[in-house]
Amino acid sequence: MRKSSTVPATPLYALMIRSDEEHGLALTLDGEEIATGSDIEALRAGGLSELRVRAALAGRPVRARAVEPACPTPWNMIVCPDGTVVDVAEHPAAPAPVKERPAPPAPPTPAIATAPPAPAVLPALLLEVEAYREMWAAVWSAHAEGDLPTAVALAYKLETALAGWFGEDAATVTVLTARAWLTLCQRTDWRGTTELLITTALRCQAARYRPEADTIRTARNAHACWHLLRKESPEAAADLAGRLADMLAILGEDYRRDDVLAWTGAVPASG
Repeated sequence: MRKSSTVPATPLYALMIRSDEEHGLALTLDGEEIATGSDIEALRAGGLSELRVRAALAGRPVRARAVEPACPTPWNMIVCPDGTVVDVAEHPAAPAPVKERPAPPAPPTPAIATAPPAPAVLPALLLEVEAYREMWAAVWSAHAEGDLPTAVALAYKLETALAGWFGEDAATVTVLTARAWLTLCQRTDWRGTTELLITTALRCQAARYRPEADTIRTARNAHACWHLLRKESPEAAADLAGRLADMLAILGEDYRRDDVLAWTGAVPASG
């Protein structure tokens, strides 16, 4: 047997033989009755047999303390898997329980910054063109009716028409930002929405679009959508992380860029 000092302090089994009105004596192990009778020697043997089973299951000696009615002094012992019993003067104190540190709270998902529901204003020159004015009105009419898919489709149609005539003009980018916001309002396809918001923010930056707050809002919304995408599809989020981090760096959103890079660094690359 190993030295008694190397046997762990716990578990420490409590073996007790007590008086029993019906059977004379009762044997309990850790408070659970396991045998009754009038033969104390048989009960002692049964108690040691139970401890031997515990030792065999543990694969090592175990500690126990036995108490009997006629003996006020507890019997401290170590019982081995082979049935060997070793008397010990006392058992070591059980180590204090280690308090588990609570897991740090998960950082909250960044909130989506919503734009005012009022439609953006196209340059006056374009509003003078009846076809563009009607198309623009149709976008917001669909939005007012709650038909976001139609509003997005109409915005894309107008954006394409303006881009064909004017390129990355302020009017084109205005409709682009409206389309991105309407797409965001649908709260579906987080990957597609994140990609659109990244593209929109970069195009706004390149066109020096005003107000600048709209560009920053778009960038932050891209970051917020990416967080939602992380929960839905970590693989898709990892795929977009590089583009998102680059866009945030260009717009000076270093805090959000660091958040993206920290998560990317903690996620193992897929093989």
